[in-house]
Amino acid sequence: MRDRFCTGLILAAGFSTRMKRFKPLLPLGSFASVLARVVALWRSAGVEEVLVVSGHRACEVEAEALRLGCTVVRNPHPEDGMFSSVLTGLRFLNEAPPLWTGVLPVDIPLIAPQTIRTLLAEAARFGDLETGTGTEAADCLLPECAGKTGHPPLLHRRALPRILACRGEGGLRGAMEGLVSVHVPVEDGFLNADLDTPADYEKALGLVGGTGDPLICGQIGPEACRTGQD
Repeated sequence: MRDRFCTGLILAAGFSTRMKRFKPLLPLGSFASVLARVVALWRSAGVEEVLVVSGHRACEVEAEALRLGCTVVRNPHPEDGMFSSVLTGLRFLNEAPPLWTGVLPVDIPLIAPQTIRTLLAEAARFGDLETGTGTEAADCLLPECAGKTGHPPLLHRRALPRILACRGEGGLRGAMEGLVSVHVPVEDGFLNADLDTPADYEKALGLVGGTGDPLICGQIGPEACRTGQD
C-alpha cells in the first residue's frame, strides 16, 4: 500500500478488570503477547505503520510496542474508558493524518488477516476525493459478517475532526453516527470476539494453537461466521 495510506490504531490502555490478568501482555499462540499478535495482524495485511495507545501499566505496554517497532502515545486518563483512548490516538494522528485509520482494541485479536485486506481493497476503490481520485465518498468502512458489523472500522481522515469533537456519548459507535458508512462483507466470525474473561482467553488459545492460527494457515473460512459467534 502507499505510504500513509492506512495506519493501524491499537487501543491498549484498559485495566483488564474481568480478565484479572493484563490482557495486552498475555501470550497467545506463537506470539509473545496479545499485542504482538494484533500488530502482526496489521502487518500481515500490508499496514506497516501501527500506533499503540497505552494507559494502564503504560511503561510495560510501551516497551512491548517499541520492541515491535510501533509508535506509542499515552492516554493520561484511561479510567475515562475506551473512547478516551480513541481520542488520544486520533488527536496524535490528526497532526498529519493518514488517508485511513483502522481502529482495533487489543483484546479483539482473532480477526482474519483477509478481513483487513478486504477493507483496504475497498478503501483503495473509494480513493481520495480530496485529490481528485476515486468516484465515491465514504467516511467509514465497516466489516460485516452474517448481518453484524464489527472491528476494525476504517475511518477516512475527513471524519477525524468530527469524531474528535464528540464528547463520548455512545463511544466510537455513537461518534460515527451521521458519517457516510459503507458495510464491507467479509467471511470472519471474530469481528467482535473480545478477550474479556479467562474463559475467552482459554478459547482463544485453543483457536490459535500451532498451525491452527489463521495468521499462519491463512484466512478464516465462511463457517467462522457461525462458529466465531457461538
